Amino acid sequence: MNGKAKVRVGVIGAGGMCNSVHLPSLKDMEDVEVVALCDLVEEKARRTAERFGVPSVYVSYHRMFAEEDLNAVFCLVEPSNHFHVVIAALQAGLDVFMEKPPGVTSFQAEGMMRKAEEKDRLLMVGFNRRFIPLVREIKKAFEARTRITQVEGCFYKYGSGAFDRGGIPAFESDTIHAIDLVRWMAAGEPVEAHTLTASHQEPVTNAWNSVTRFDNGTIGLIKANYRTGGRVHRFEMHGPGCSAFLNLGMGGAQCEGLLLRHDGKQQYSLSAGAAAANSGDYFSGVALADSDQFYRFYGFYFEDRHFIDCVRSRTTPETSIQDAVKTFRYVDLILAGKH
Repeated sequence: MNGKAKVRVGVIGAGGMCNSVHLPSLKDMEDVEVVALCDLVEEKARRTAERFGVPSVYVSYHRMFAEEDLNAVFCLVEPSNHFHVVIAALQAGLDVFMEKPPGVTSFQAEGMMRKAEEKDRLLMVGFNRRFIPLVREIKKAFEARTRITQVEGCFYKYGSGAFDRGGIPAFESDTIHAIDLVRWMAAGEPVEAHTLTASHQEPVTNAWNSVTRFDNGTIGLIKANYRTGGRVHRFEMHGPGCSAFLNLGMGGAQCEGLLLRHDGKQQYSLSAGAAAANSGDYFSGVALADSDQFYRFYGFYFEDRHFIDCVRSRTTPETSIQDAVKTFRYVDLILAGKH
């Protein structure tokens, strides 16, 4: 598109993700104009539109597509509604950003992928953890020193294993954030998984623990439990002489990390007087993002910026639907490996 023209965006879904992270991100971009907002609850849409200065409000996204001159759409609806909204937007010839998960099943994800390819449109999935400046910087520093041989990701909460009013398990809807980031950190494709699950205090599965072997030899661990003491979201990377620990939440919105290096002889026991030659570097997510605003230091602004840049340049997004399908197939592999 014309380098000076603003990208005209329509947003579908005026809920929490829209108000807390995506509209604040888009309104920070001088080359973006959010021209329309759609939600089934008109009053909710009007309140959000007034807050962010969006000129047009709709309760029908079909009508919004027909009446507005749009370049792209942000689909921020519940997971069970993603498929039909995204398919309609692609059919209308629009580039689409959709929040995770990419549908409620890999069947839906693959269908959206085929429609995007048929219409030659961009479809990006909101796996924002990959775009957190802290995550990218620590991975870069780690790989400059050694190769990653083991990755671990966890997501603990106190909630339910049934998301979207029971329409999708928490594993596919929420833990998929950790699954995608583990796959990205491992830099390979999973070939084998072994999984144990459990149900605590409710009739649905709400705990998953899995170990994966990737095609490059890296081992991945996924741990999720939705009956714990609160929100914990942590990741680890390990390799010869180096380990990284990322805290993306310990009861709050933390964003920090430690890169631990071992430069001396092998160490077995501190109590036995073994020589230690460890050093570490602390990383602040707030400092790396140059902002204390959650939507910036937690990656939402940067994923939205990436999508807009791809719309302008006609390049494939990093978290394209094609790549997201691979993450959903990883989900399927984990669940198929239950014992």
